[in-house]
Amino acid sequence: TPGLLEVNAPLIEEQAEHRGLVDRAAAQRVAEQVFGAATVILAVSEEVAAYVAQFPGTRNKIQVVPNGVSPNRFSPGLAPTLPRPAGAFTVGFVGTLKPWHGLPILVEAFARLRQRHPEARLLIVGDGPERDRLVADLAAGGLTEAVHLAGAVDASAVPGWLASMEVGVAPYPPLAHFYFSPLKVYEYMAAGLPVVASRIGQLKNLIEEGRNGLLVKPGDAAGLAAALERLRSDPELRARLGQAARSTVLHQHTWDAVAQRVLRLAGLEVTPHAEGAALRT
Repeated sequence: TPGLLEVNAPLIEEQAEHRGLVDRAAAQRVAEQVFGAATVILAVSEEVAAYVAQFPGTRNKIQVVPNGVSPNRFSPGLAPTLPRPAGAFTVGFVGTLKPWHGLPILVEAFARLRQRHPEARLLIVGDGPERDRLVADLAAGGLTEAVHLAGAVDASAVPGWLASMEVGVAPYPPLAHFYFSPLKVYEYMAAGLPVVASRIGQLKNLIEEGRNGLLVKPGDAAGLAAALERLRSDPELRARLGQAARSTVLHQHTWDAVAQRVLRLAGLEVTPHAEGAALRT
């Protein structure tokens, strides 16, 4: 039976940078053993694939298989968890509040948007180590009353929160090593939201500027604000981008499609949409 190994991050480097790594040499040896034992290595992004390819004997094993989404969870017309005030324009973010998610950029961009459009509001769903700084930045900018912090929520609650937004954002800063395959963006798209994302890593391939979303320079709060203002002033553009975004994930990025590809890489296949479908070799 083939040994499939999924790699979601350059774990050794991530551990060393963000949490502390006691013995790099030992970690390298373990990684080499695990990678060596695998028949197929599934990397969630080109950047992760490049990292794995540095290890001996891995190059011919690596396949890039990005993350996906279950679009049926995000059915159009779902009732919003947070009711929308008449005329409001809600900018939304979903994710853990970590340094690499660009929250200061989002706060600055939202402040710029509010100067021109006082009816704008910001909805942030998630929690994490940056929460205190986020709250302080919002207070310093006089934005607290315009922002709803939902905190951490169960995955089953996310669709209702997305239904409370007009636009979903992924405002990543200019990171030297962007290796993510961001679930939040796939979920925004499945919900039919127009997306504004940083032009970085996998996102610059997933999002086609002006077709299924908008891209901005990483770390550019003014550019993010301009993109948000463009969407706020053009409901037809919002609708068109949102419809194209959902179509993109329906045709290319469902978890079913991901599973089918993984099974093919393993030399297996499964009959789709069959009750109790059996694996076949």
